[in-house]
Amino acid sequence: MKAKKIWANFSVQDVKRTNDFYTQLGFTPNNTNNFPKLASFLFGDDKFVIHFFEKDSQINDFLTSGSTSEIIFTLSAETETEVKEWAAKVKNAGGTIFKEVQRDEKGYYGFAFADPDGHKFNVLLMDNR
Repeated sequence: MKAKKIWANFSVQDVKRTNDFYTQLGFTPNNTNNFPKLASFLFGDDKFVIHFFEKDSQINDFLTSGSTSEIIFTLSAETETEVKEWAAKVKNAGGTIFKEVQRDEKGYYGFAFADPDGHKFNVLLMDNR
């Protein structure tokens, strides 16, 4: 398995304030924003994506830990089978799954885990059927 893409997720108190802040700094908005409580921007020449989810949004609960200062990286998966394989590998390698494999209310399929040092990631299939 390989992660085709990686991006970061931050939890924020006020998505409008966050959107205004990064817009004023001159960062490019990521035009894939389909959520009202999300600000998303491209950073650097490689256009690294950072999503900023409002703390009380439903999607924030799935993609972040709820902390406003912690970052969680997302690894993309291509199939449901791959998501399940990642989950098994994480468990076997000694990681901790803190959001079990599931499909959320928007239809995205994935899970979230911490490595042995507590660094958090999630694996997400972006098919949202």
